[in-house]
Amino acid sequence: MMQKAVAMHFHDNVSKIWKVFMTGVDSVHPKEIVKKFVKRDGEKLVIGNAEYDLKNNVYVIGFGKAVIGMVNPVENALKVSSNGSHLQKGILSVPVGIKEKFDLHSSSYSNNVIEYLEGAMNNIPDEDAFTASKRIVTLVQSLKEHDLLLVLISGGGSALLPYPAPPLTLCEKSAIIRSLSRCGANISELNTVRKALSVTKGGGIAQMTKAKVASLILSDVIGNSLDVIASGPTVVNRDPPEAAIQILQKYNIQITDKIYQTLESRTAPKKEFSHVTNNIIGSIETALSAIETFLTCNGDISSQALILSSSLHGEAAEVGAKMATLAAVLTNMIQGEQKDDPLCEKMLQELCIDIKKKSIIKNTVAKCQQQKCPVWLIFGGETTVTVTGTGQGGRNQEMVLSFSISIAKKMQESSFKGEVVFMSGGTDGIDGPTDAAGALTYWSSQNASTQSQVLEARNQELIPENFLQDNASYDYFSQLSSGKYLFKPGHTGTNVMDIQILFINPT
Repeated sequence: MMQKAVAMHFHDNVSKIWKVFMTGVDSVHPKEIVKKFVKRDGEKLVIGNAEYDLKNNVYVIGFGKAVIGMVNPVENALKVSSNGSHLQKGILSVPVGIKEKFDLHSSSYSNNVIEYLEGAMNNIPDEDAFTASKRIVTLVQSLKEHDLLLVLISGGGSALLPYPAPPLTLCEKSAIIRSLSRCGANISELNTVRKALSVTKGGGIAQMTKAKVASLILSDVIGNSLDVIASGPTVVNRDPPEAAIQILQKYNIQITDKIYQTLESRTAPKKEFSHVTNNIIGSIETALSAIETFLTCNGDISSQALILSSSLHGEAAEVGAKMATLAAVLTNMIQGEQKDDPLCEKMLQELCIDIKKKSIIKNTVAKCQQQKCPVWLIFGGETTVTVTGTGQGGRNQEMVLSFSISIAKKMQESSFKGEVVFMSGGTDGIDGPTDAAGALTYWSSQNASTQSQVLEARNQELIPENFLQDNASYDYFSQLSSGKYLFKPGHTGTNVMDIQILFINPT
């Protein structure tokens, strides 16, 4: 009977963690964010602090995992009457499968003005996405100076707007980016090379037209740098001409003479675009704040909550192990077994935590200790995986698997009574080339037979370390207990990077 009660308690906490995660995701649903940012004032469209004259002169393009949710409130703001609109034409490049997920045949989306073109299976540029890009470029190049072009941009936009600089083929460009990714290049480095090899990226869309351009951007990058989000199609490319070549040399990527000549032909950065206004309407900070507010203000959850970082980055497996170290240190502090200074500066820096938050963490843990209540530590960001194995996985699942292995080792001699649960998930609902957003793991002092997820795996003759070494985190979590620790919400319709939640519950 005791084992059943513990299992139910753990199950309740797991359900709560997924609910908390989805609270963050829901807070950056593009439809609601765009409604707040785009307004109609008579015959003017108000976007942020800018006003635009409406004369049946508006066109929309979009690319990314969230643009389907962004376009509907834009359409509504442009209506003239029940049958009329200032919106003349729109083309959206969206991920494969998202039309079915959001039922684009419903009355909310069904019209002859907006075209939805699917592509980029598994977030990889393909010929379908290239076809959509060509259609978008043709539309943009046809616009006149009195027209208004609304550009909807979100995470995944780079893969959905591929247009290799001639004479490169899409296959050649994709091979370079794929090689860089496998070598562990970060998002900034990848985008620098993408921009250098692209017609549309690095301000390419903005350069194609004299029409006024207003972009609505849902950020999926650390620091919300405009030139990094979807590789900055409406932003001046500030990269030095030689930057892309230097990155390729850094990772020993071999390139053909044709590619080298394309890179060499890059011109110096241009001045600002006077006809373009870029607006960030949502980011990971929005999602993390919503989670903190939910945990703090929701009356049925008595707990402490703290955002520790919105810029988590690094190698996913290494970050997972460091996160386990933090969890072990905090359980010792809650148990009253802390050293003089358990929260060392190096550990905080490795997890991208501002050193100024050290005292706040201590105060939060102290309250948790006094009140015997759970503490929720919230992170956001985007890690990378240097692929050396042949397995299937994603950065979030790999981080959780690494945490699982590390926490089991670190808590072997611990006297902490309670449980530690850790999850990491992509806000877009997709982690790497898998159908899962992420995964969850746990350690518990309450049931000796299943004290950790690692022991649960070993009881099923799974060796977690082997899966981690082979970059096979998805394979591991799929086989473990029939996949119950995977989270599969499907396309969420938004994307602001990843969310990590560390839940420590003393009993």
